[in-house]
Amino acid sequence: MLNKSKLINVGIADIQIGKGTDILRTTLGSCIGIVFYNPETKVGAISHIMLAKDSTGKDALKTPFKYGETALPALVKTMHDAGSPLGTFFARIFGGASMFKGINSNFLQNIGEANIVFVKKFLETNKIPLIIEDVAGNEGRTISLYCDDGRILLKKAGMEKYLYKVR
Repeated sequence: MLNKSKLINVGIADIQIGKGTDILRTTLGSCIGIVFYNPETKVGAISHIMLAKDSTGKDALKTPFKYGETALPALVKTMHDAGSPLGTFFARIFGGASMFKGINSNFLQNIGEANIVFVKKFLETNKIPLIIEDVAGNEGRTISLYCDDGRILLKKAGMEKYLYKVR
């Protein structure tokens, strides 16, 4: 009997977890997709954040997965609860593109960059190894994490490639 893969879409301001033959997929622009994967247990999770921080301090209570400051600790907890504590998984990050060129707003033009800086600092502070990144630029991306072996299918600007590094 063929093992059927389950495709799990990760929406904006969302966290999803998968294992075994699950495939996690998300599409990114200026948002960042943070991928955690444990090659021993074949457990993976993706957080799709829109912004690094909630400048109002109010919205993160309603939508905690929208912001890096609240989503990333939740992503670590998600992995921990699935039997992958800190030190057993590795990070890969994608997105953070400048999607708003031509719009006269420093805030909009720098969202991607601010997201990248925040995520890298979080990973460094929490000693989570960052092994692959495909960030910045002007193109959106779609990533698919195959939990069976941890490979990622990256689609960007009409190109597709597999990234196999998992540790």
